Amino acid sequence: MRLYAMVGVALFGGTLATVAVATVPAFDFGKHGFDGWDMVLGLMIATLKASLVALVFMHLNHERKLIYWMMGLAAVHCVGLIAFTALAEADTIRDPTYHHGVRVEDPGGVSVSRGPFPQTDSTPKQAPGKFGP
Repeated sequence: MRLYAMVGVALFGGTLATVAVATVPAFDFGKHGFDGWDMVLGLMIATLKASLVALVFMHLNHERKLIYWMMGLAAVHCVGLIAFTALAEADTIRDPTYHHGVRVEDPGGVSVSRGPFPQTDSTPKQAPGKFGP
C-alpha cells in the first residue's frame, strides 16, 4: 500500500512539473513562451509518469522477458514512425519553388512560386556548373 501512495505522490508531482513547464516563466526553456523545448520536456515528464503507471499499477515490473522485448519493439516502431513522418514533412518534393533539387529563381534572383505544379511553358533554371555548362 505504501508503494501505491509513493507512486501517487510522484504522479501528482509530475503533473505539477508539467504545468510548471507550460506556464511558469522560470521553467521556460528555449524561446519565450511555449516552444519545442518545452514540449520535449513535457513529453519526457509524461513518459516517466506513464512508465510509473505501467510498472506499478499494471504490474509490469513482475512480467517475463518476452513482455519487455515486445514493449521495446513497439517503442522502436513508434520512434521509426515519428522519424518517417518528420522526414516526410522536411522533404522538398512538395515545395513548388524547387525543381529537381534546385531552387527555381527568376532573372532578378528572387524565388518565384509556380503553384503546386511546375509550369510547362517555362523551364526552371539550373545551378551553374552543377547539371550543365
